[in-house]
Amino acid sequence: MNSSVKSVVRMHMKDRLSWFYLPWCIMLSSFVINLILAGTMQEEQLVTGGLASIFIYMLVSGIVSVQHTFPFALGFSVRRRDYYSGSMVMIVAVSLFTSILLCLLSYIEDASGGWAVELYFFHIPYITDGNALQQLVVFASVLLFMYLLGFAISSLNRRFGKMGLYTAAIASLVLGTLFVYGVIYLEWWKGIFDFFDGRSAFEVGLLLLPVSIVLSGISYALLRRSTV
Repeated sequence: MNSSVKSVVRMHMKDRLSWFYLPWCIMLSSFVINLILAGTMQEEQLVTGGLASIFIYMLVSGIVSVQHTFPFALGFSVRRRDYYSGSMVMIVAVSLFTSILLCLLSYIEDASGGWAVELYFFHIPYITDGNALQQLVVFASVLLFMYLLGFAISSLNRRFGKMGLYTAAIASLVLGTLFVYGVIYLEWWKGIFDFFDGRSAFEVGLLLLPVSIVLSGISYALLRRSTV
């Protein structure tokens, strides 16, 4: 890792609030609320989707990150390639670190019987069905995908501006509408169901990794020609 890439990583590390503190504060606040609800409710189990908050945050953070750090880095004569490389190192490192913590919390939650009130916030059926390594892959792949999706969206905006972003949004809306039409009226749902039927969350997580690599490549191609 050259000095410029290390400088980009250090630049990202200085924003600990966005990378570390804020996502966990948001998710743990949701956890506390659900814990209180689980303690007052009469149901045997409470399985909640509050864990999704950290994945949604990664998407938003990916969008915001480029806008805040790309001009700043290039203002200090950092090459676009080094900015991209340093950002990818940070994204992968944070995703792995977060995934390890989520795995540990999942095992603690399972061992404690849902924090003694049968709340399942981290240990979610299907998502955490595999062993520790498989759970790690699932969490990491989804975190990477969400962040890189946001990173690619922001890179598109940086390269083509608002008009390019609006054009992409309209194109996505049209394609999404056609896809929904195909699923409903052309009965593509049968093929989709057959494709995912019997596949574990680990296998789906592995399928997301090449998609994330493609998003990463698209981001690099866009940033190479982006203006400050």
